[in-house]
Amino acid sequence: MAWQRKIPFGYQMTGGELKCCPAEQKTVIDIFHLYAEGLAYSGIAQEMMRRGIGYHKHTPVWNKNMVKRILENEVYLGEKGYPQIVSQESYLTVQLMKGNKIVFNPSPDYIQPIRSKSVCGVCGGRMLRDTRCAGKPRWYCENEGCSNRHYIEDANTHAAITSLLGQVLQNPSLLDCPKPQRNDEITLEAARIQSEVIRELNKVQPSPDYTKTLILARAAEQYAALPDYTAYHRAAQLKERILSAPTDKTLQDELLTDMTETIEWSATGSLALRLTNGTLLTADRKEG
Repeated sequence: MAWQRKIPFGYQMTGGELKCCPAEQKTVIDIFHLYAEGLAYSGIAQEMMRRGIGYHKHTPVWNKNMVKRILENEVYLGEKGYPQIVSQESYLTVQLMKGNKIVFNPSPDYIQPIRSKSVCGVCGGRMLRDTRCAGKPRWYCENEGCSNRHYIEDANTHAAITSLLGQVLQNPSLLDCPKPQRNDEITLEAARIQSEVIRELNKVQPSPDYTKTLILARAAEQYAALPDYTAYHRAAQLKERILSAPTDKTLQDELLTDMTETIEWSATGSLALRLTNGTLLTADRKEG
């Protein structure tokens, strides 16, 4: 019986999340290294069996097709929601050696933060990027039923994002957000824990360890109820820098990474940038 893995070799589901399988992760890296050193598919398969490594739990047998699938799978680069296992350099080296018709074009560094925040403006799914068509960057929605996909050069994508961020540089007040209000009212859980502390202390022989646990739990509950001022203060810091210093690439990068919630791709390929305060920046946005 031909068993098929539901999750690519090198990964496992842990707590409902895709994570690297430590043992298999090392094997994937070794397979890329072995091929780069000149070992053929069949030779790598034999080496895996010699090491006693199973492709899946049902059999220790490897074949060249299993090796080929691993060497051609872009998920090891961190695509489609999988954690990255193989470096871009290692993957590209193997593809060039294989003479693969798929041209792998490593994404520029400036694309990484854009990719991490990109969402589909049609259905809300994540937007993914690949270069399967002659090395041309393609952005497409992860949902199979969604047809939102576009071929856009990385430089053009970067230029569009830079233009949207330029609106913030021209009008820093776009970063404004209301200061979170502190609620001094005690939560029901904090009140319950406080009552338990009092009951324990009123005992003839209260438990020191249990009392300490209750007090720490009460403090943690009180701390959790405090508002998070991080975004508010970060916005104020960046706004001050925009107003007081010349614009540079570092400032633009921080606006993208710290103040941008999502980058939305429309059905027509236009981009919109949603800030952490909810403000939506579009190419045709008008102040008013």
